[in-house]
Amino acid sequence: MEWMQSSEMARSRAFCASGIVLGSLMLAVLGGCSTFSQANASHQKIVQARQLTQRGVQAMHRDDWENAEKLLAEAKKNAPYDLQARMHYADTLWMTGKQTEAISELESALALGSDDPDLHARIGRMYLDSDDPTKAHISANRAIECDPKYAPAWQLQGDLALVRRDFNSAKLCYIRAATNSEAANRDVQLRLASTYRQLGQPSQALVCISMVRQAEFGHRLPADVGVEQALAYRDLGRHLDAADCLAELAETNEMTADLLFTWAECEVAAGRLARAEYAANSALQVNPQHASALQLVGRLPVFRQQAQQAMRR
Repeated sequence: MEWMQSSEMARSRAFCASGIVLGSLMLAVLGGCSTFSQANASHQKIVQARQLTQRGVQAMHRDDWENAEKLLAEAKKNAPYDLQARMHYADTLWMTGKQTEAISELESALALGSDDPDLHARIGRMYLDSDDPTKAHISANRAIECDPKYAPAWQLQGDLALVRRDFNSAKLCYIRAATNSEAANRDVQLRLASTYRQLGQPSQALVCISMVRQAEFGHRLPADVGVEQALAYRDLGRHLDAADCLAELAETNEMTADLLFTWAECEVAAGRLARAEYAANSALQVNPQHASALQLVGRLPVFRQQAQQAMRR
């Protein structure tokens, strides 16, 4: 009898123990399902954020900045630690006129990518465009510390040097930017060309322009490339080439009164007085009070008389 009671108690304890084990296993399974569900939801948010970022960048390429801002704001919400999404979102804020918010966005993103040269260069560019060259200089230096060959950081340093009118330093920075660029960077080469002109080296400026033209072969060049080329021609004394270049630009682009006056001056130097009069009058149409253009128009009869006398000799 005692043996039977002892056996029954042993079976009862075994049953209880198996129940505890089974319960533990069920809790583990249920807990694992919960963890898996959370991980799956997190993964879905990341995938969705990447898709939103891609669509946002595509909208940026179409200059659809408002739509891009909405898409990238949602991407940031789904993946707040995605540095690229945050930087693109800041770009859209900047382009939609929310400059202060854009800078704040990048400043907060520094906690995610303090070693990212692109982030430092971007915020440095925003500081410069917001008339804060001191912070821009600090950001440019940090970008270069992260990557000494990061071209946009050197370009930013060159732009800061131009603000100080330190053309020699600007030249060196732009050369570093050009050297570390994978291809001929139009903006860098144009800035370098302008800097060479300021230093009295228009031949070197034309070399930079030539590189841009080769890189953009087959494509219509922006007006600023032609303007820089014309000014280099003028500084070299190649007034006919400069006048032809500016005349071509005037056919398809809106030009400032100062630039139209430069065209008129080059036409006078090239001996084409009728074209000079047209260019000077074009400058006056843009700005009727342009003093230099008014003076040039008033002197044209004297120039014509001098040209006639020269022909008689």
